[in-house]
Amino acid sequence: MTFDQVLERTKPYAIGLVVGLFAAPIIGFNAGWITTTTASTQAAEEARVTALAGICSSAAGRMATASSTDLAALKGYDNRAKRDELVANIMTDIQVPADILGRVSTSCSRSLS
Repeated sequence: MTFDQVLERTKPYAIGLVVGLFAAPIIGFNAGWITTTTASTQAAEEARVTALAGICSSAAGRMATASSTDLAALKGYDNRAKRDELVANIMTDIQVPADILGRVSTSCSRSLS
């Protein structure tokens, strides 16, 4: 087998390798098969915020039921101060990391409005 024959037989493999090396990352990132560290960190933080905001919302419902308060009375922009006060009281009972405390409080307050 001569060198030209070997080169001719390996040419499709070499082309496939080059095209694959170029196309694989593009397809992987666009299809969501590969994520960056930043995206994973943001998704994990958002999941923590959502879970803790859900706990806060359910605690607000229990607190409103216990004190015979209607949560519908806290809806709207005019009642924002009352809602924020309720959320602040609830947040003292929930152990929330300081780095996401503001986001959890805001999310909880929005869920009540």
